[in-house]
Amino acid sequence: MTDDVRLRHPAESDHPRIAAVLDQWFGGRRVWPLVGRAWFRHFAGSSWLAEDDGGTPRGFLIGYRSPDRPEIAVVHLVAVDPGRRRRGIAKAMMDAFATGAGASGASRLEAVAWPDEPLAIAFFRGLGFLPEEGAGTQRLYGVPAFPDYEAKGEDRAVLVRTLQAP
Repeated sequence: MTDDVRLRHPAESDHPRIAAVLDQWFGGRRVWPLVGRAWFRHFAGSSWLAEDDGGTPRGFLIGYRSPDRPEIAVVHLVAVDPGRRRRGIAKAMMDAFATGAGASGASRLEAVAWPDEPLAIAFFRGLGFLPEEGAGTQRLYGVPAFPDYEAKGEDRAVLVRTLQAP
């Protein structure tokens, strides 16, 4: 990670700055509704924000430990400023999240991605995640994924990463 980027837990006041850049960071895909203010208000302690020395957001990860499946920590959304990618920012945020999740008792990370987004699938694979395979999955765009996972026409690949025992 570059020396001019620091990690910290986000605050509710960070919400407008992240919401303003999110669709651009996702290549124009409309994703800002996935980061309502409640995520910053109620999940800041398990989430991460990367910002430069000037306070400009360069990446963020929203995640939480599942209350119904405490062995799983969920990466709700992770993004990095396109101009700052491939510099270790996402890895640093994911490592910080995994460390916190493991310390709280989780043994597995889960995330979902659109199977038709090869960059997202490659990103998660590069961080040690593998697509879940088995009952209900089909190869969509060359990736094991669940058709209609979120709603009709909203396919998702569920990506998992096992955490090392402390």
